[in-house]
Amino acid sequence: MIDMLMNQTDYLSTIQEIKAEIQKAQYQATVKVNHELLLLYYHIGQAINRHKVWGNKFIENLSRDLRLEYPDAKGYSVRNLKYMAIFAALFPEKEIVQEVLEQLSWYHVVTLMDKVKERPVLLWYAKQNIENGWSPTWICSSTT
Repeated sequence: MIDMLMNQTDYLSTIQEIKAEIQKAQYQATVKVNHELLLLYYHIGQAINRHKVWGNKFIENLSRDLRLEYPDAKGYSVRNLKYMAIFAALFPEKEIVQEVLEQLSWYHVVTLMDKVKERPVLLWYAKQNIENGWSPTWICSSTT
């Protein structure tokens, strides 16, 4: 119960202010995690591409070894590692990854790579997604 000395309007205003700060911090943490995840996937993709002469077993072995080392982590399946390689090959300039694509989730990026094969078109959709808040579902339906 609110103490009688406390102004209810001020109290409610303070609560709203604190909630807004919490939401802002949660959003910033999510953006930072997404940034780090996309850069990690980009670097893994680069490493895979540097060693693609080792053949498909390399990706299979890498997937197995990463999942053994990090059993609670998700994202190291053969399929996802192949997406990482495509991602790094499609965007060899790290700046594009950092400036545009890191604003999207990995799911958005993979969806775009599945649906759009031309790099300029993919970047256009990525920018439109950021500006308009398009969902991956909308991207799928609009590019097919």
